[in-house]
Amino acid sequence: MKTPNTQLMKQAREALKGRWLLVICTFFVYMLLMSLASIPEHHIPAGIQPLFAYLPFVWLVFLYGPFWLGVTTFSLAVARNQEPKLCMLFAGFKQNYLKSIGVFLLMFLFMFLGLLLFIIPGFIVIAMLALVFFILHDNPQIGVWQALKQSKKMMVGFKAKYIGLMLMFLGLMILAYTPLVLALVAGLPFVGFLAFVAIPAVIIGTLCLIPFMQITLAKFYEDVKAHNTDMA
Repeated sequence: MKTPNTQLMKQAREALKGRWLLVICTFFVYMLLMSLASIPEHHIPAGIQPLFAYLPFVWLVFLYGPFWLGVTTFSLAVARNQEPKLCMLFAGFKQNYLKSIGVFLLMFLFMFLGLLLFIIPGFIVIAMLALVFFILHDNPQIGVWQALKQSKKMMVGFKAKYIGLMLMFLGLMILAYTPLVLALVAGLPFVGFLAFVAIPAVIIGTLCLIPFMQITLAKFYEDVKAHNTDMA
C-alpha cells in the first residue's frame, strides 16, 4: 500500500528533528552557490565581465548535475537517519561527476521538449524522471540512460502521487509569499509590514520549505523503492 503524501511529510519532519540548523545551512550554501550564476552584470567589474559572460552556461552544464547529486546524497542521509554532513553537498564532484552531467542534460532535454509540446505531458515527463538522481546515488555503477529508464519504470503508478505532492508544496510556498504579495499590492503605507513581516516570512519560508520538500522527496523515493523491490 502506498504511503499517503501527508504521512511522507510527517516522516520528513521527524527526520529533520534536531537537524534543522544543519539542513538549512546546507541548503543555504547550495542556493548561494547556485545564485552566483545570476550575478547582475553591472555588479561585475568591467575588466572581468567577459569572463562571466558564459558563467550561467558553465553552471548549467558542468555544475548543476554534480551539485544536485550532492543535494540528493545529503537528503537521503537525513531521510535515512544517517549522519548528514555539509560536505555531502560536493559528493557529485567526487563520484559520478560525468554521469551526473549526462543525467542532468538528458533530463533537461526531455523536460524541455515535454513542456514545449504540451504543459500536461511536460509535467508527466518531470514526474517520470523524478527519481533519476536518487537512483544514481544508490546505484553508482548504473549508466546514464539506464538511470532514466529505471526512474520511468519505478514511477509507473506513482506519477499522479508525485504531482500531488508537488502541488502541496506549491500551496505552502504560495502561503509563505502571500504576506509579501499583500504588502506590495497595498503599497507604501505598509512599508513596515513589508520589512518586518512580509520579507522575513518569504526568507524563512523559503529556507525551511525547500529542504523540507527535498527530504520529503527522499522519503517519497524510499516509498516507491519499497514497491519496486526488483529494481531497488
